[in-house]
Amino acid sequence: MKFQFHSAVILSGAACLLLLISGSLRAEQGRRELQFNFLGEQFDNEQLVPLGMGVVRLMEPRRDGLFFNLPAGHKISVLGISPRFQISGDFEITATYEVPAWKNPQSGYGLGPSVYLRMHDENESAAMIGRLLRPGNKHVFSTTLSTTVEGKRNYDVKLVDAKQNSGKLKLIRTGKQLKFLISDGTEDEFRELREVELGTADVDLLRLGAQQSDAETPVQVLWKDLSITAESFPNHPDSLAVGERQHIPTYQAAPQPQSISLIWSLVAGIALLCILLAVYVVRKRA
Repeated sequence: MKFQFHSAVILSGAACLLLLISGSLRAEQGRRELQFNFLGEQFDNEQLVPLGMGVVRLMEPRRDGLFFNLPAGHKISVLGISPRFQISGDFEITATYEVPAWKNPQSGYGLGPSVYLRMHDENESAAMIGRLLRPGNKHVFSTTLSTTVEGKRNYDVKLVDAKQNSGKLKLIRTGKQLKFLISDGTEDEFRELREVELGTADVDLLRLGAQQSDAETPVQVLWKDLSITAESFPNHPDSLAVGERQHIPTYQAAPQPQSISLIWSLVAGIALLCILLAVYVVRKRA
């Protein structure tokens, strides 16, 4: 009788262990990973889209990665690309970057590569992790959580010193918590910078970009790859029927460099003609 009791306990314990293992396997199988390699002039037009009108002129798929080039004078705060889908549930986002050359900005919050998330919730929650150069030649990793409360936009920013011109940026959400992680240079291991409460809403916009806080300072960023792992990707192109409208993130149009507009050029030309005609008439009467 005792033998039967112990056998039952052992069998029930084994059954529980199998259930736990099978449950964890199902959870892993339920997650999906998307990888985008930008080396060798690769760019996935089916799943990724440039953000803003005219920004394609400032991007170049090259053999060594996706090159973002923001010259001085454009007044584009951020140049970037985004997936044509949303991100749902727990996720892990990793991007590899390199900055070919830095130029010290004279003003603003900094320039360089960044990964930005905008949530689909009532507080317009957003998070950003970036490798920036700030005025005063200060190299930092920047992490930001921003929310709107009672009509006011609040920013929670934390800066950590950075040394190398290349590395990886990572964002991990588990439940409501979001972790910011980085690897500086060729480090294999990631270092956690901070953890915040973000919420569980879907990610409505993921932006892989280059920031330019000082319009008079050019910015160059080279993205090597992007990896996204999540529970699901709503509105992903391969889940939509042929002809069904895809999710394309909305974003402000890209301003152009400061120049005299066509209308003012025409006005100036007409004014010049009037002046010349008046001079001609005066001389002829004289």
